Amino acid sequence: MTYLPSILQETSINQDEIAREFRDLVGNKEKLAEFRKALISTYRNSQRLEKLVNDILDTSRIESNRLELHKEFFNLNEKIENVIKDISNKSSNYREPNNPKNPTEIVFEPQQNPINVFADKLRIFEVLSNLLNNAIKFSNGNPIIISAIKSKKNNGISPGFDKEKIEVPYDQDVEIVIVSVIDRGKGIDREILPRLFTKFATKSTQGTGLGLYIAKNIIEAHGGQIWAQDNVDGNGATFSFSLPLDQQSL
Repeated sequence: MTYLPSILQETSINQDEIAREFRDLVGNKEKLAEFRKALISTYRNSQRLEKLVNDILDTSRIESNRLELHKEFFNLNEKIENVIKDISNKSSNYREPNNPKNPTEIVFEPQQNPINVFADKLRIFEVLSNLLNNAIKFSNGNPIIISAIKSKKNNGISPGFDKEKIEVPYDQDVEIVIVSVIDRGKGIDREILPRLFTKFATKSTQGTGLGLYIAKNIIEAHGGQIWAQDNVDGNGATFSFSLPLDQQSL
């Protein structure tokens, strides 16, 4: 049984008892390890619950055409780096005790700096977090590569894509940025692929099945497109989204 101090189980305990119990806890390595494990589990469960609530609220906003965007200019490369730091910090700080497995490596080397976009910073953070966390979930511990490349329509799409099968919905002269997240996992489930960006399209026991649906609607609300396919070498999958760089008129 996991050890829990009585402060987490009773409301009538006084301050002296709290202090004594925590002194005893610090001095007992076995109980301290159990307590840390319980805190990590509680934290993770609260995160899952918060995400579920937010996903349900976002889905409701999307279906009632109430998804609001608060656009501003920002450097997309910096936003990608911030998302990577956020995910890496959470993975390092909240690993299960006695689990020495290192967090999945996320590789990002900006090819153009800066890439300024006019978009909702928090919503793009949400899309990036969703795609990276999905990639981690199915990467089998292999490194993940993320890229952000300026392009014009079908030119310059990330390695691993069959360019002939991708249609980015802009005129040839419109400059866009394409962000791609490449993993080396098992690829996209054949059963899921046709409905990948619809609600509840998941076989994972850890997700809500709403993340990609929400990401699709966020990107499309920005005038962009999101898509995915297995890598041409047969190892893993690539999820990408595009945004037009000149968005002041949208």
